[in-house]
Amino acid sequence: MADYFKRLNYALGDEDTALEYAILPKHAGHVAGVAGCGGRMLSLLARSPARMTCADISAPQLAFTRLRFALLEQTDHEAFMDFMGYRSGIPARRRQSIFRHLDLPSQDRRWLADLFNSRHWQPPIYLGAFEQTLQRLAKVNGLFTGKAGRAIFQCRDLGEQAAYYRSHFPRMRWKAVIALLGNAAVLNSLLYRGAFPRNNLGISSRKAYLGIFHTLFTTQIVRESFFLQMLFFGELRYPQGFPLECDPQVFQQARKALSGCELTVVQGDIVDCIMQHRDVDFVSLSDVPSFMPPAVGTGVLQRIQPALSKHAHVVIRGHLHVVQPDRTGFCDVTEQYQDAIARETTQLWRVQVYRQTSPVQVSR
Repeated sequence: MADYFKRLNYALGDEDTALEYAILPKHAGHVAGVAGCGGRMLSLLARSPARMTCADISAPQLAFTRLRFALLEQTDHEAFMDFMGYRSGIPARRRQSIFRHLDLPSQDRRWLADLFNSRHWQPPIYLGAFEQTLQRLAKVNGLFTGKAGRAIFQCRDLGEQAAYYRSHFPRMRWKAVIALLGNAAVLNSLLYRGAFPRNNLGISSRKAYLGIFHTLFTTQIVRESFFLQMLFFGELRYPQGFPLECDPQVFQQARKALSGCELTVVQGDIVDCIMQHRDVDFVSLSDVPSFMPPAVGTGVLQRIQPALSKHAHVVIRGHLHVVQPDRTGFCDVTEQYQDAIARETTQLWRVQVYRQTSPVQVSR
């Protein structure tokens, strides 16, 4: 488990950041969340919170998060897109030039420079262990489903796509790919190094993934999913599926908001970091509770409750392992955000949204 936090696990990420963006109201007081690769927090910054706390126990993830914020603050949208790798054909010298002019903490600069040099300044969004796992799976997928699988990305609308999926998509060969993707032992070996949370959904991982992808193929335009693009091509080819940070308006809003936001990027356990405050209005916990011991995960809302402001919202994600927290003092408002959850372009997550109803009175 310790090795899992000593490398860059995510550079593009495995969550559609548009979900939390849709939930967070504008001009919140204090937003706290797992830093990850920085993409979610950059997008949330566009909602103009007064204060933002980004926490992670992984030093590489924090370095990548600070890199994203440095690009946001010190470059423009074009340079951001070029550097991160959202535009194809960008030469290494262009990335090197942008990086050379960034003001970064010296330790981050050394670590990032070593990473980029070791990968010959390839697009940074593909350098995380998760993204490289998807690239390997894309090669396997290509061997199994070939042109017939990739052809679904040529469909012009959802009706045409659904018809292709029913009649022409190589579904039997795709199920063989799902058997690999749904194998917890394979995921442990390729990515999680033994840290993959135990499936507690009551159905097999294979059945869970079949449901996830059936939903994606029949309810969403596949070009609009960066996750599906990665699984079929090993790279992002269609701008419709680019993460929210690529939207010029969101980027500019986040950049403008940065000057008026008290931003803190800190290494540590997200729950411990939240508990140091008394005014948090919005918490994005990602799937952190899934990795906690059962008793700790169940009590996560109770642990952070004293740190929350009145009517604060907490968003929790679970993949194959979903924590059912003690909701005392909270109400489940997930149903209010079903439209946004249905639009989430990975569909990997069981999303839970809670609102505090009975704040703890803390003497000051």
